Formats: sequence, structure tokens, C-alpha cells
Amino acid sequence: MEDAEVGANTRHGRLWVYTVLPPVIFNLLGCCIFGTYYGLASQRPDSVADIAPGHVTFVLYVLIFIVEWAFAASVILRVKGTTGRSVMDLIVPQGGPWRFNWLPAAILFVSFNAILAGYMSIVWVSGALRGFEGLSVWQRVFIIGLVPVQAGFCEELIWRGHIITELEARGRNRWPAILLSAVSFALIHGMFDPPKLVATLLIGVVTGLYFTQQRNLVPLMVTHTIADIWSFGLLLFVP
Repeated sequence: MEDAEVGANTRHGRLWVYTVLPPVIFNLLGCCIFGTYYGLASQRPDSVADIAPGHVTFVLYVLIFIVEWAFAASVILRVKGTTGRSVMDLIVPQGGPWRFNWLPAAILFVSFNAILAGYMSIVWVSGALRGFEGLSVWQRVFIIGLVPVQAGFCEELIWRGHIITELEARGRNRWPAILLSAVSFALIHGMFDPPKLVATLLIGVVTGLYFTQQRNLVPLMVTHTIADIWSFGLLLFVP
């Protein structure tokens, strides 16, 4: 009995690694990278005269790319080690990858993209939208070709497939699980941009609601990837 309780407590304590640690790491990375750049730009402008803000953003995305794949690999190994399930079992717990209800998937697709389009429109009108100026061709390919796939796969696997499933397994009701996952998801996108926090929180709720109803990550991953492709593509061409 005691061994079972220790195992349950250990399992319970590890979820903070996926709900709390990623937002802390991503925000610290952003603060360090942009804080250093703009600090040097104000105090020693010559030292960063040849570095465009787009290059600084690119460095941050590369680091996030690496960190998110590390967390996703950790989820895959943990699930396989504790339950013996494959990553495909986690992505599609019921049936094949394309055996899903198309109407909820279409509603998900429209809702996700509408929220993202609303956020992009707000920052565009306010003049706060900043592009990835100064990037070379290979950097643009990385941003529009690899980052959306990484975000679609890793973020849906971690914040919907793993976190919500784990919370439910520990007795959490549906809505607390969705909201906790959504808050963590919003915080990884930045704590200092209120419109983005609101938009990603809403996206987290919509995607969490879909996952708890349909239990299939494939439409989530595809929708997330497509939304990031067009939004990053827009940023690549903003002057």
C-alpha cells in the first residue's frame, strides 16, 4: 500500500515538468535574448548594429524548437516506459488516424484559425505586428517549413494528449483539466503580450474541448500546423 502511494505521488509530482517548466524556460529564454539585445542596442548600439531584430527572433525560435522536441521526446519515452503504449496510441487512442468525425474537426479548424486571425488583425491594426526581417532563405525555410510542424506535433502531444490525459487519470474533471492545460499553453507563448495570452488561452480551450470529446490528436496537429504556416508566412513578408 505504501509503495503504491509513493508511486502515485511520484507520478503526480512529475506533471509540473510539462505544465510549469516549459513556460518558465520559454519566458526566461525570451527575456534573456531580447533583454540582452535591446539592452545592448540602447547602451552600445554599435555592438548590435549588424544584427536585425528578425535574427534575434530566429535564435529564440531555434532554441524553442530544440526544447519542445526534448519535452515531446520525454513524453513519448515516459508513456512507453510507464504504460507500454506507443506514440501512435497516444496520438490516436481510438481507431486509425483518419477515423474521426469530420464536422467537429471542421469546427475546430475554423475556430482555431479565426482566433489566430483575430489576434493577427488586432496587432496589425495597432502597429505592433513585427515581421522576421533580414532573414536568409534557409532561415525562412526553417521558420515556415519546420517550426509549424514542430509546434503542431509537439505542442498538441504535450498540452492536449499528455497533460489533459494525465490530469483526467488523476481524477480531474474535464473542465479543470482543459483550463489548466490551456493556461500552461498560453504562458509558453509569452507572459508579456496580453492579446497573445488571451488568443492562445482561447485556442487552448478550443483544442482541449475538442480533444476531450474526440480523443484524436491528428486533426489538432494538422490544424495547428496549417495555422502556423500561414501566420508565420505572413510575418515573413511584413516589412
